[in-house]
Amino acid sequence: MNSTMQTDPLKPGYDFNAHLVAGLTPIEKGGDLDFTIDRPNGMKGFIINLTVKGQGTVFHGDDVFEVQEGDLLLFPTGVPHYYHRSEQTEEWHHRWIYFRPRAYWNNRLKWEECINGVFITKGVQIDDQEKLNQLFLQIEALSKVEEPYVDELSLNLLEQILIRCKMNQPNLIKKRVDPRITEVVNYMAKHLNEDFSNEQLAELICLSPSRLGHLFRDEIGMTITQWRDDQRISRAKQLLVTSNYSINQISRLIGYSDPLYFSRVFKNKAGLSPKLYREKVM
Repeated sequence: MNSTMQTDPLKPGYDFNAHLVAGLTPIEKGGDLDFTIDRPNGMKGFIINLTVKGQGTVFHGDDVFEVQEGDLLLFPTGVPHYYHRSEQTEEWHHRWIYFRPRAYWNNRLKWEECINGVFITKGVQIDDQEKLNQLFLQIEALSKVEEPYVDELSLNLLEQILIRCKMNQPNLIKKRVDPRITEVVNYMAKHLNEDFSNEQLAELICLSPSRLGHLFRDEIGMTITQWRDDQRISRAKQLLVTSNYSINQISRLIGYSDPLYFSRVFKNKAGLSPKLYREKVM
């Protein structure tokens, strides 16, 4: 079937061109949906997947692993997809959300366990499973409605899912980030395309630049510049696959006045140039 004609996201050939699509895939042995999803080049956006019944198999060979009820998968942009119902069970039902992330979500999109580029969170507590399931259901319902602010409401619910996923990471340090650092992070996220110095940021929270630098590294685990560049490159990746802007335009939009410097930072973070990244993912 022509991919432009396929309207069912559960069937091969559907064009995931929207910013957010959600649903439930109820795979039964021998049913219409009992086939392998094989996308060697991944997708333009992310997919988060929650198993609600049965068992699934992801990848093959040395990378193969199983998922069962309460397990979460996160497929980032461009990461290969290969999964199907486990041969050990009669069914695999999983809820899923396809989305284009907000730039400041970068740290929430990196979980502790990762196999072949796919992030995994296993053994989510029963209470959290139910809360996650309800959030998935709400987003699925909203994705089928055409009303003002539906996208914003959906993204807010999705952000709650990502936060709950982060809270379920095995080695998460259960401590609240210093509110001063939260204020700095929020400011940078809102002004990502602007130039700002450590002195300006320090002035916001009445600290010295030196004290801010040390506190930021202690709380976030990286320098201010590293965090800012991570967020900018995350935004650049989105623009490269969802817009027709030139690389020079994207460089300026995310706050780099020098396109060559932008390309160097991008290659350092992503492992390949912006041009090659766009060609690989598109």
